Amino acid sequence: MKILEFRCKNYKAFREETHIAVRPLTLFFGKNNSGKSALMRLPRLLLRALSTRERSGFPVRVDELSYGESFRELIHGSSVSGAASFGIGLEDQGETFDLAATVQNIQNLSSAPNQPREFNVVSHLRLSDPPVYLEWQPSASTVARYIGHGEIPFRGLLPDLRAGQGHAEWQSAIEPWRERAQAAEEAISHLGPVRIDVPRIFESGAVPPLGLGGGGAVALLGVDAALLEQVSAWFQKHMDGWSISLDYAGGAFRCFIRRGGISVNLADAGHGIQQVLPVVVQQLAHQTGSQSSLLDLVEQPELHLHAAAHAPLGDLFLATATQGTTQVLVETHSENLLLRVRRRIAEGAVDPALVALYFVLEQPDGYSTVHPIEILPDGSVGWWPQGVFSEGYEELKALNRAARTTRSATPPA
Repeated sequence: MKILEFRCKNYKAFREETHIAVRPLTLFFGKNNSGKSALMRLPRLLLRALSTRERSGFPVRVDELSYGESFRELIHGSSVSGAASFGIGLEDQGETFDLAATVQNIQNLSSAPNQPREFNVVSHLRLSDPPVYLEWQPSASTVARYIGHGEIPFRGLLPDLRAGQGHAEWQSAIEPWRERAQAAEEAISHLGPVRIDVPRIFESGAVPPLGLGGGGAVALLGVDAALLEQVSAWFQKHMDGWSISLDYAGGAFRCFIRRGGISVNLADAGHGIQQVLPVVVQQLAHQTGSQSSLLDLVEQPELHLHAAAHAPLGDLFLATATQGTTQVLVETHSENLLLRVRRRIAEGAVDPALVALYFVLEQPDGYSTVHPIEILPDGSVGWWPQGVFSEGYEELKALNRAARTTRSATPPA
């Protein structure tokens, strides 16, 4: 399965209709607090809302990841009577699935005016295949009624069509997509913006999942010697000659970085090396086939890294995307990472159609917009946001002005 696109409107910072076409490598960049993370995390939320794992209304939590305390916090402006719209397109074994839905927040004052209850209903639903259109008939009932269809319970974004619920004509088409959505959701590998500190010692045995904080990265190396060799080689090439090795003692092992005669427990190494290790493990595990993933979400992979180490991350993500088995979504602030991707396209090493680049811009009125940036075959871009990544140039101009002023103010000897 692959995600073709996802859409939203009135979701968190995104007041206007927002459309993201997903490529093998999809990159998001923009200033702090513009909404990049909320946008990049949306496919995971939508897959949960379609999955068989969802048992009630629209979810606000996916495993360890919280999107808000209530559905109201997902609505732009957090309006108690507001609504948010979502869409997603999927493809699996030649079949396509496209959904568009609006979810309405409701505050019920009738039962307890001093403690109003809030819930949400899918107020509009459109499916392309099978062709389904549902329009909600407004009421305060937690079981929504739809014009021409009566009461239809929902689980997440899809009607609940289990035995006895009616509308059997939809069941054979919708329920298999629920199962596919669950399989896709379970095949997501998501690294959050801050990876956890590396322990000083690890117990041998079962390997935990990589996890949002990357906590399973070293444990995975402990059971996969080939992957350890690949990761160590990457570090040696791109991290100033440091290699990765494991030292075993009984039922435990330690992870060390080594260069020349120097050996340092990874727990005592710099934060940059600790933060980037789960990213490298995630990508190389998928490239070598030791771990599989439908979708990789990676937030701020360059965190705490020296700028010289950013560009190789671009190559790392491109290598995964080029294989064609895993889609990679990356949120980054790194100019060097983006330049490396553009350089590889200009060199002819990467088809520009494999990469989607989006700039997230916060507007003065308090909402954000998304702007696609086309990377041309020569590595140039069809459009670029004014002033972005120009800070170094501006500082250099200011430095030159200051130097001229200092020279002119200095009396001759």
